[in-house]
Amino acid sequence: MGRVAQARDTARQLTDALSRVALRGAYSLAMAYWFVRRPDTRGVFVALWCGPRVLLLQNSYKRHFSMPGGGAHRGEEPAQTGARELREEVGLTVEPARLRPAFEVMDTGEYKRDHVCFLELEVEAEPGLDIDRREVVWAGFIELEAALRLPVSPMVRAYLSDAARRRAGTAR
Repeated sequence: MGRVAQARDTARQLTDALSRVALRGAYSLAMAYWFVRRPDTRGVFVALWCGPRVLLLQNSYKRHFSMPGGGAHRGEEPAQTGARELREEVGLTVEPARLRPAFEVMDTGEYKRDHVCFLELEVEAEPGLDIDRREVVWAGFIELEAALRLPVSPMVRAYLSDAARRRAGTAR
């Protein structure tokens, strides 16, 4: 690797690291705001399945594994939010109509009343993932049983437990 390429790589790594620090700070500020205001929020997680394997990811600013997802923009339908978050977090473009509602939960773990819709999408083969290494630092497909043994967020655990029950019923 030449000196110019090495300098670019070093600059990218530094920029990524600074971005992760900024994201952790922004998340801490959001938690403080939520603690004071206790807002009602709407969000979406997308469970992308390839056979018995589900896509999990690790955000740079959270301790638990999660799924692609995030808050809904004003006027945005859950499937639109899910498609947007898949594109932003793992680089996958899907039509919102392909995402089907599977599970809903309300959580207060982050000092807000978070109404979350889990959407599902089945794929034939594991797609290539494109993560930014800033907000999302890791993403991969994991067997459902192994995913349940990982430190996943409570909402994702509730969904995965429900999915395990539903999938056990269809495997007979």
